[in-house]
Amino acid sequence: MVATLRRWSLLHWSLLIILAAYLALAVAYSLASPIYEPTDEVRHFRYVRHILVYRELPVQSAEGPRAQSHHPPLYYALGALASWWVPVEQDVYYDPPTNPHWDNRHWEVSDDNKNQYLHGAGEAFPFHGVTLAVYAVRWMTVLIGAGVVCVTYFIGREVSPDRPAVAVGAAALVAFTPQFIYLSGAINNDIAAALAGTAVLWACVRLVRRGPSWRADVMMGVLYGLALLTKFNLLVLLALIELAYVLAVWRNHDGRAFLRGNGIVLGLTALIAGWWFVRNWALYGDPAGLSVLNDLWAGRPFFEGLWAIPQSLPYLWSSLWGRFGYGQLPLPEAVYQGLFWFYAAALAGLVVIRRRDGALSVLALLAGSVLIFTAWVLYYIAIQPAGPMGRFLFPCLPAFALLVVRGLSQFLPSRWGWLSGAVVAVGMAALAVYALVGVLAPAFGRPRPLTAAEIEAIPNRADVDLGGIARLLGYEVAPTTARPGEVVEVTLYWEPLARTEQNYAVFVHLLSDVGTMVAQRDTYPGLGRYLTTAWEPGVAFADTYRVHIPEAAYAPDAGYIQVGLYLPDGPRLAAPDGRDALRLATIEILPHASEFPNPLDANFDGKAALIGYTLDRRIVRPGETIRLTLYWRALAPMEKSYGVFAHVLGDQDQVWAWKDGWPVDGLAPTFTWQPGQIIEDVRDLPLGETTPPGFYDIEVGLHGDGRLPVVAQDGRWLGNRVLLSKIRVVEETYLFNK
Repeated sequence: MVATLRRWSLLHWSLLIILAAYLALAVAYSLASPIYEPTDEVRHFRYVRHILVYRELPVQSAEGPRAQSHHPPLYYALGALASWWVPVEQDVYYDPPTNPHWDNRHWEVSDDNKNQYLHGAGEAFPFHGVTLAVYAVRWMTVLIGAGVVCVTYFIGREVSPDRPAVAVGAAALVAFTPQFIYLSGAINNDIAAALAGTAVLWACVRLVRRGPSWRADVMMGVLYGLALLTKFNLLVLLALIELAYVLAVWRNHDGRAFLRGNGIVLGLTALIAGWWFVRNWALYGDPAGLSVLNDLWAGRPFFEGLWAIPQSLPYLWSSLWGRFGYGQLPLPEAVYQGLFWFYAAALAGLVVIRRRDGALSVLALLAGSVLIFTAWVLYYIAIQPAGPMGRFLFPCLPAFALLVVRGLSQFLPSRWGWLSGAVVAVGMAALAVYALVGVLAPAFGRPRPLTAAEIEAIPNRADVDLGGIARLLGYEVAPTTARPGEVVEVTLYWEPLARTEQNYAVFVHLLSDVGTMVAQRDTYPGLGRYLTTAWEPGVAFADTYRVHIPEAAYAPDAGYIQVGLYLPDGPRLAAPDGRDALRLATIEILPHASEFPNPLDANFDGKAALIGYTLDRRIVRPGETIRLTLYWRALAPMEKSYGVFAHVLGDQDQVWAWKDGWPVDGLAPTFTWQPGQIIEDVRDLPLGETTPPGFYDIEVGLHGDGRLPVVAQDGRWLGNRVLLSKIRVVEETYLFNK
């Protein structure tokens, strides 16, 4: 008896420790993420505000800024209750100012412009107004997430009463999943959906283990009704409920209990949630409102979107475990791969579970939960471009966690059973801390002020005053030789001189000696996180800008780095001597070793690759012709003939010269290309006599019924064209003076 009490106390203390750690992390995650940065948070918050201000539910509409109006209202009603007391002056459908540079190389792990919105001093602690209202709803969501952790633990105690470490480990896996913590500290209904789905799973497990009863039927009906008022995708829980009733009555073949349970569950569900579906039918003509949703969010028929399922699986997996913001803040790829192999190995332990373990029915229920929600998400991927979101799997995350820890425990002797839960708890907690301090916080935090010693040690002193707003103290540029596709890091040491009510941006340009733009990097200071309106005069800081030399950059070439500050849609800040751009280090661009000039590997839909090109000139006068030579490699047999397009583009992609047509002037149609064959295609691009001086892009690609997409190695679409080296159009006097 004493030993039993001690074990009970230890287990519950374990749960309390996990909950305390979860709450601390969830609050820290919420504070590290500025308002509106989590996925769709601004639209979820509008739903809450709409209820408070207009005392009604929002209606789906294509007009104006949107709320998440297609979702059932339970979570948003709770959010309204949590935040009604906060005075908010902003309009319900206020559009926060966006960061124009937020999606810069969004797939990389970095701290460069990961904020979609611009954030000022008004969001700082102590919170007030709209910021306080946002955090009130966020922290309500944190408590809902704590409920998911607790219910996961109690399901674990039901599933494996003889293996208490399973409950502890599963609760820890859910509590310390970085994406779960992140969204627990944000405004969204996915955490509430996770609680509703987990609660129904708990009721199903109890039904299977303890058998049908009136009380179990009523509980199931109430929970399912509330689930349907939380998120529509929880409709698939009905399949899980049916599976639970089948397993519960299988032994005694009690058909009456099955029919009674279904009647009670469906009746209570209709009583609790039926009004929502009637409302949708009256407003949109279908009970789910999906027809309008598909129109607003560019939905597609299921069979037309099957191609998207295999392509989306890597993103689905990564966004389940940790991909913050709108997906632009991933964890390192090694984390996703490590989790995959660890969980695959752990799940392999389930195959050794024997019938005498007495848990096969319940484990089948857990597996059913995972399979049901996975099938739903795969269906959603096919019909919606926004489908591959790991958060849609949160309702079955507890079931997955229980299967993982139970499988892992099978590899250990009974006396070491606690180790399975400890390994998962410690490992996931370490991952959660790393994701916070190593990925999330740096992505949204301001740059660190420089110490006096660091200021004294600044290299390449410049001390140039730009418009009385900022002083460039010095700089570093490395490396000074690079190849196409590589990165030049430019570190600028800034000292704010005065407060300003305008937000100035930084430009870092890599210019060729012939005057063409090789690469550029524009951003607000602090890599998008430290606006000039928030600068503290006299507090110096350093920014490191990564200038990516395009894969298609011309080489060999020589150029230089040029930097400055400017007002978007306005002038640059000038130094006392009149310079509005400061020239820094010289850069040498070396060619890659290849049998083709300016080698590339631009894959056009798996059919052909552009592997190189050359230009006979990069400075040209109006009326002259540029000779462009393209080198193609056939990747697969093509049954139809694709044309090649080559355009000289000005502002807003206006075409100033072009040569479209079959490859090699029709002498080498693509249906004759054999895999591995190299095709040299020469195209003359005559510029019009009225072409104004300036810098121009050259775009090339393949087209049939439409342009063929350019596909990255990981399956991402990179667009439908390749941009080659820029050219410069000059007046005749320029060439004469040169």
